[in-house]
Parts: sequence; C-alpha cells; structure tokens
Amino acid sequence: MNDGYSDSAEHLAAELARADRLVRAQVLWFRHELGRLKPADQWGLPSVGEAEVDAYLAAEGPPEPPPEVVAELTAAHDEAEEIAARVRVTTVPLRLSTLVERCGLSGAERDLVLLCLLPGTDGRYRRLFGYLADDATVTGPTRELAARIVPGPSPLSATGPLVRHQLIVDGPGGLRLDRRIAGFLTGDDTADDRVADVLTVASPGPSLDELVLDPAMRARLRELARALDERAFVLLHGPYGAGRRTLAAALCHETGRPLLYAHVTDPSRVDLCRREALLRGAALCWVDADPALGVDRANPGLTFATAETPWDPAGQGTGSGFLRVDLPAPGYGPRRDLWLAMLPPDAELDTPPRKVLAELLANTFQLTAGQIADAIGSARGAAKVRAPGTAALSQDDLYEGCRRQAARRLVAFARRIEPRTELGFDDLVLPTANRVQLDELRARITLRSKVFSELGFDRRLSLGRGVVAMFTGGSGTGKTMAAELLAREQGADLYKVDLSAVASKYVGETEKNLDRVFADAEQTNAMIFFDEADALFAKRGEVKEAKDRWANVEMAFLLQRVEEFSGVVVLASNLRQNIDTAFLRRLHAIVDFPPPDAHARLRIWRGMFPDAVTAPGTDELSRLAERFSLSGGSIKNVVLDAAFRALRADPAATAVSLRELVLSVGREYQKLGLPITPGGFGTPFYEWFGEELLHG
Repeated sequence: MNDGYSDSAEHLAAELARADRLVRAQVLWFRHELGRLKPADQWGLPSVGEAEVDAYLAAEGPPEPPPEVVAELTAAHDEAEEIAARVRVTTVPLRLSTLVERCGLSGAERDLVLLCLLPGTDGRYRRLFGYLADDATVTGPTRELAARIVPGPSPLSATGPLVRHQLIVDGPGGLRLDRRIAGFLTGDDTADDRVADVLTVASPGPSLDELVLDPAMRARLRELARALDERAFVLLHGPYGAGRRTLAAALCHETGRPLLYAHVTDPSRVDLCRREALLRGAALCWVDADPALGVDRANPGLTFATAETPWDPAGQGTGSGFLRVDLPAPGYGPRRDLWLAMLPPDAELDTPPRKVLAELLANTFQLTAGQIADAIGSARGAAKVRAPGTAALSQDDLYEGCRRQAARRLVAFARRIEPRTELGFDDLVLPTANRVQLDELRARITLRSKVFSELGFDRRLSLGRGVVAMFTGGSGTGKTMAAELLAREQGADLYKVDLSAVASKYVGETEKNLDRVFADAEQTNAMIFFDEADALFAKRGEVKEAKDRWANVEMAFLLQRVEEFSGVVVLASNLRQNIDTAFLRRLHAIVDFPPPDAHARLRIWRGMFPDAVTAPGTDELSRLAERFSLSGGSIKNVVLDAAFRALRADPAATAVSLRELVLSVGREYQKLGLPITPGGFGTPFYEWFGEELLHG
C-alpha cells in the first residue's frame, strides 16, 4: 500500500525523476538514429550529412523506438501511476498538484512544465537539451523537442493555460519556465517582482456583523457571500471612503478566502496579477478599476473591482457571473454609528460627550467611513498645531478636519466666506418675530437628518431632503452675517456663489455651471449662499422670443436642482416680489430682515466697537441712533471710517469721538446719494459737517 508524500518537495522530486526518464528515453532514441550518423566534427552545426540523408531515404516509415527507449518510457508510465496513487492519499498541500488544479493543466501540459523546470534544478539538462536539439546555444526544450518528448496535441496552443497564464516563456534558447512559477514549485512564495509594487495582501477582513451597515443591506450581503463562486465578478460601486475594499475583505472573510488588492494602470500587468492570485488561492480585488484595462474579462477565480463610476462589462449574458453592488454614502444613523466607533475616548476629547458630538458631526457632514477616518486624522494634526503640548481634540478641530475633506472645486464658481469668530447670534439685531423665524430655521437645519432618517420620512419623500431658506431685506440688514452664523453653528463652510462666473450667454452653460455648484456642494458638505438671488430665480415670463424660452428652461432646471439638493441653500434678495412663485413653494423658511428701528440701531452702534477702542457714551450713541436711519451695514462703514479719521488726526488715538462719527455719517450719506440737510442732521451735526467737509 502506498503512503502519501510527506511534503511538496518530495512529490516534486518524484515527478522530476519521472521527467528525467522521458529525457533519457529521447537521448537514447537520438543516439540510435541521428547520433550514430553524425560526424564528430559536425556536432552543434546546422549541417546534414550524406549518411543521414541516405538513412532517411531508406526508411519505409516512422522508425520504431529501440527496446531501451521503450523500457524507459514504460518505467516513466509506471512511475506516473505510482505517483498518482500516492498523491491521492497525501494529506498535505502539494504545489505541483495545486498548480495543475488551479490553472487547469492537462497531463501533457504538466509534463512540459516539468521538462522546463529541469534545467533550473540541474545544469546538466541545459547541455542535454542542446545535444538533443543539435544546437549548443539551446538550453531548454524547443517546441519541436517538446512535441517529441510529450506526444499528442500541442500543449502550447495560443489559448491553452500554459500561454494564457504565462507559465512557459519561449525564448531564443528554447522554452523555459517563468521564474515566478519555478519559485512557486520549489517553495518560494515571494510575489512576482513585476507586480509586487501593485499588489497588496489584504489584512484579515472583518465579518459582515462588524461592519456598520443597514440591517437589510447586511442580510443581502450575507446571501451574496453564500452565492459567490469562482466565476463571480463583483463590482463594488460607491463614493470614496464608502468601504468598498473593506466590504470585499468582509465577503472573503465570510467565504474563507484570502484577498489581494491590485492597483493597476498598465494592461501588461493584468494577467500577471491574475496569475499571482491563482498561485495564492486568493480572490483578487481591482482597486479603482478601469474597464479599459480588461479587468472585466473572464477570470480564473473570484474577482472584485472597486469604482466610483459605475460600469457594466460589455457582452455580459446569462451565466456571465457579473454582479454589481452599489454602496451609497451612509445615512444619518450609520454616520452617527461610524463616528461613535471611530472617535477617541472621552478622555482624549475636549468636546461635548462623544454621543452628542457624534450626532452633531453626523448631522452636518455627509461623510463616508473613509472620509470620517481621514477627518479624525486631519483633526489630530490641527490639534497639534493649535496646542502642541496636548493631544485632546476639540470640537473645532473635528469640524476643521471634516471641512478639509470637503475642499474640492467650488472655488471655480464660489468664494468661501471666512467666519467672523467673535460674533454670535446675539450680535445679530432682529425684531423678536424675525428672531423666531431664524431660530426655527436653525432647528430645521440641526434636526433634518434625524427627521428623515430616524423618523422615516426619507422613505416617503424622494425630494426635498435639504433645507432651502430665503433671507429678504434691504442691503446691510444682516442677511450675509446670518448665513455665516448658520454655517459656523453647523461647523460647515459657507460658499457664496459668484453669479458672474455662473451665468453664461451660451445656451445650457449656466445650467451646467449651476449643476456643478450643487454637485460639489453635496460632495463638500458646504452651505451655498446666493446673494442677490432674484437675478437667477426671477419670475418666468411669457415666451415672446427665443431668449425667453431659454430663460424659462434655465429657471425650470434651477427649481428641479434645488429640490434635489440634500444640503443647505440660503438665498438673499432685496426684492422678494421678483422671485418666481414656483420657487417660493419649494422654500422651507423665509426670514425677513427689516430695517432696524432706533432701539435696534443703538444696539448695533454699541456692538460695533472692539474692546481696544473707546466709544462715545450711550447718550451720544442714542442721538445718532435716533437721528440717522442707517442699516447695520452702513453703521459698520461709519464706525470704520471714523476710526481712520481719528488715527489720521492722532496716530496714537484709541478713542472715536461723536464728531468723527457724525462726519463719517455725512460721507456715508454722500455715498448713498442721500441729501445732507440741516433738518435731517440737526444742530450742531450739520454745522460740524459743513465746517470740515463742505467748506474745508
């Protein structure tokens, strides 16, 4: 009874010994036919002697092998049966058998692999193959010699596994075994150096239960894992950081397969990557796969591909094995769970409790798992710059880390508004009723993710999941400041759309530009601010000429795109009555910013002076507030102009006088085209202005 092989080396030695018999048989046959007729001084030369020609002409058919050749071939056949019997009872992995099975080699193809391996294990065979080829430059079996030693259909057909998997290379010195295959058979598991820089062995993947997934999605993926076979090609489509590679590892974990990641941009390396996966018995995952590389062709094993842009292979039919799994950006609930899983412990946070912080971050930033991990890494860097001696992360650090993941192309059509960190909602002067409107908007922005995700409205509403608000009021009443404060409260960037860059005279270009603004804002989690919105969202008119028709098409696109937007859009307009009524229906909130009354103006005057500047007293500021009906923006201009005026008079000044403020009010009136009269300014304000600025 045969015992199994103790290891792969013992089995390979037995197979090489059998291959040696095949070579010996060919040498004996060569000596019997050509060798006895070849002059000694003609060996290795391309010459045919008269005796050789006469022998060929005298032969009546193919020569019969001499008895000694038959004996070697019979012994090789018997050894093949004995080896096969021992392999059947072997309990350890055998590399040659693994290669045969995974590459689908026939017996003849396996024997050719062994013949090509012989010269690498013993230098004598390089001379023997040169002798058999009657060519001293030959060091391996030639195609003709291989056909004599391994009779039957050619094992080197163009579509056969030896060529398809690049196991054997045909060179000027004859056939040779690819160096990676030779290394594999002899116990070397070093990756092929031609693809070592593009292949990565995946760490043991998490189970599906360890991933943050919607329960229904987890159940579907578990069913998918059970159904995967060696012919499956699975495209994992989703945005950056959606967990495509992690999911591939998890599916392999469920099926007990190792996984290789391949980052390939060169088509010549595709087949080598496939072969490396075959040798390792691993699934292969093409990272950021480009279908132009041919990665979607028939693969010998389980294959994954990750892509941000979905694609389907051409020519797929029944039984193609192609599957596409779409991985959308996580909703509010999964985002919150991801933040809770990735945030450091409370001891390392200088923030609200982790649970509260996770809810705030998940509500504001629509990030994927990978982006959340990157954001936390960026936040750690920001914390070290802010306070090198501490490792504690603040809420602002995390907001900054999230915003850094958001920076993309919005700069082409929008300008980021830097927040004024010292100002808050208390500094925004509004009547009580309008303040309530603004507070309702703040709550809607803060709670929108919970309402749609946790209360289930996202399953009822396909559109209108964002927040669209309009601020109406005159110039300088605080509309831009309110938008800044909303963005800062959420930790998001505020981008003011540049209407001059967006609008185009060419048909369709304005729509393209606006679509890019909204798409980039969704990717960057930014808040969009349209100032002078009535320029874009004006009422549609009657179509009287071609330009009217295109203006209406542009407006229709805007209405659709705003409703599809999942973020926050704030529009500011001085002329609410000019806004299209169809757009007003899509607004979630309208906040009016009326001109400030005297009491509100006094609050603005008092709040406009920094701590380093001494302002006039309350009574004097009250006189200004009562006398001059200025907006908050104009009051800001007046105070700033007065500061320059004070420093011009005295470079060491740290106070602004009432007189300097009155003079600056006069300049603001001139700029706005308002009349400067004794009745409007009163005494002595008009006299001050006349003495210094009218008469010099």
